[in-house]
Amino acid sequence: MKIFFVCSSFGGGGAEKVAVKLSSAFADLGHEVTYIYWKSKQGQEYKFDADVEVEKIPDGNPLTRAFAISRLLKQHRPDVVMSFTDLPNIIAYFACLMAWPYRCVRVPNVRTNIPAKYRNMKSTFSIRGLSHLHGLACRRAPVVLVNSEDSGSALCNYYGLAPSRVHCIYNPVFDALPNEIPDLDSSSCHAGDRIKAIHVGRLTQAKDQQVLIRAIGHAVNALGVDIELDIYGEGELHDELQSEIIRLGLERRVFLKSFDPDIENKIKNYHVFLFSSRWEGLPNALIEALGSGIEVISTDCPSGPREILDDGRFGSLVEIGNHREMAEAISQRYPEGHYVASSHGDSKRISDELKKHLEKFTISFVASQYVELISRKVNEQ
Repeated sequence: MKIFFVCSSFGGGGAEKVAVKLSSAFADLGHEVTYIYWKSKQGQEYKFDADVEVEKIPDGNPLTRAFAISRLLKQHRPDVVMSFTDLPNIIAYFACLMAWPYRCVRVPNVRTNIPAKYRNMKSTFSIRGLSHLHGLACRRAPVVLVNSEDSGSALCNYYGLAPSRVHCIYNPVFDALPNEIPDLDSSSCHAGDRIKAIHVGRLTQAKDQQVLIRAIGHAVNALGVDIELDIYGEGELHDELQSEIIRLGLERRVFLKSFDPDIENKIKNYHVFLFSSRWEGLPNALIEALGSGIEVISTDCPSGPREILDDGRFGSLVEIGNHREMAEAISQRYPEGHYVASSHGDSKRISDELKKHLEKFTISFVASQYVELISRKVNEQ
């Protein structure tokens, strides 16, 4: 098949990471893949692992981008156009209309809980327009892909989609799983050490890192926990978060670090992964943390964390926006106030269960689901 991927960039975010992984996987399977984007993110780009043609179009207004993509559609005549996130989904929709009478299978990918996202955004004319057009793009598509069951149900209710047209396929986070998931008492962690926590995410309202900063302050000052936190990510709230760190006197406890495209290889050097989002789709970083074998504490936000943690079987779930509950969850994990190596005898059994759970997030499993679905839709056209 000839497959177009449409995404705003190929770096810096979870949706972009998924799109890059999938495009590489499809190319490895012998499909002809073109990745179309319009924004450059210097130093944040993910790497294509296969022979993927990368096409940059002008970063003009959305209509200009749609016209540029429509010209590529007429030129290359792909079988499938897969787009990722709201605006690219809308642009791909209009690009396919402009390419008429040429027709192909258009597959919008929705990567977040849409109702939760728009409820937490200021209701301006442009935001309402974006929501309306995105709903139109989804309703006019033969199939819409989501990355969690919860976000799929929410999408159907919000946009009035038939459940039969919305399919859930999880994110392809792992190239392969290790033969054995590391036990929590990793050799890099020593009893009596200060607890080292990590968070990965854009510095935005949705990720709500302010809760983490306040949780660390409460854990240290009220609960006697010796912990520090590294926050990896960039975004518009950087200065506000740094001011909160200074206000609470946590300059030696909480550290804002820049985006790291190789973060999954560093997570295993920490003791606990903290996640604070108010809404999500299916957060890659949380899955990567599980795969590293470290402890995980997450808000029970819509959507993703509850599915990833299997209703709390593989990590703690706390209330959205509740920094005290987050701090108490940390304290319960580390009742002595510092890192203590796990000594329970069933850690290997739990690791085997976790590995089985994580197999659904491997690139081979996810790519096979995508190929089966889009091949069927191409044949039905």
